Amino acid sequence: MNVAGNALSTGLFAAGLLLVASSAQATTLYNESVNPDLSNNQAAPTPLTLSLGTNSIIGSVGTGDLQDWVALTVPAGDKLMSLVLASYQSTDAQGFMGVQAGSSFVGNPFTAGPYLGYVHFGTGATNNGPPTNLVGADLLPLMGNTTIAAGSHGFTPPLGSDTYTFLIQQLGSPTAYRFDFNVAAVPEPATWGLLALGGALFAIARATSKSHWRCIPKS
Repeated sequence: MNVAGNALSTGLFAAGLLLVASSAQATTLYNESVNPDLSNNQAAPTPLTLSLGTNSIIGSVGTGDLQDWVALTVPAGDKLMSLVLASYQSTDAQGFMGVQAGSSFVGNPFTAGPYLGYVHFGTGATNNGPPTNLVGADLLPLMGNTTIAAGSHGFTPPLGSDTYTFLIQQLGSPTAYRFDFNVAAVPEPATWGLLALGGALFAIARATSKSHWRCIPKS
């Protein structure tokens, strides 16, 4: 194999490694129609570990079951990239979601101070603005924005590897929800270097191939 072929193979191999490393799946992490009701206790939330890809949590809150508490662990080397409200069914236009770092929630959940961030979610959610349909929207940027989540600590997405306790709350009408927690791996520095090397070698291969092609005499 010539130099151009070797370089091209190396570049494609590096790109292939990155694709394998970043491959992910969608899974239903928890479904209250199959699993027991999520915890109603802020001191003992339901513990779950997120995996690469989309992790769906499906449940309901409302009359008689006002709060669902879940402690989600983002494994080492991963990040929680987005939190999408995938589905919302209720006669109430909005519910409430808040997050605090740690495996349980410390403090009064009806005050802003203990929260890392929070947001109202639903088909007519008001977050210091007009009612907005947030179905299909990523809630993390809203939760971390202290203009919206006034009085909270605030954060900039994505959320790094750690355990976070989430409150899903509905003080009004019964509400069925589905949240998609999307997790991605954080490339190691060596992976970024391999990708850069692969890209460089690919560019060299293209340039070499074009130069070789131009040298072929016409018949």
